[in-house]
Amino acid sequence: MSTKNNWNVPYSSIVWFYSAMRAHTKVLHVERDQDILFTITDNEDRNYKVLLLDEYRMGAAAVFKALEEFGNIDFIVYGGNWNAATSEAYKAAKENGVALFNYSGFMGALNLKKPKEYKQSAKGKSSTKPQEGA
Repeated sequence: MSTKNNWNVPYSSIVWFYSAMRAHTKVLHVERDQDILFTITDNEDRNYKVLLLDEYRMGAAAVFKALEEFGNIDFIVYGGNWNAATSEAYKAAKENGVALFNYSGFMGALNLKKPKEYKQSAKGKSSTKPQEGA
């Protein structure tokens, strides 16, 4: 399998994310497709399409590009805890039924009954309180 993809997500990030998902207590099954697209089945037998990116500053244009390229997805994980998303990206994602998270935000979201409703604070700490632009 290629170590590069159209989004320049490093293979090391892909392997780390795949391993982290397999180790998550709420995840039963992880399937990797198209290099950076994952189907995750949780312990309540719900399936989620999750796109893994490495966007230092996730913007609305990247959200629209991801939707165009990958179609119907549930989550975009835009990278590590040092990465961030703009309020425009959150708005574009929400309008299209997609939730945006960094790694830790997504890990926390998977613990909820309704993971798309999980709100991650601007500092990377997660809470159930709404975030500006989310």
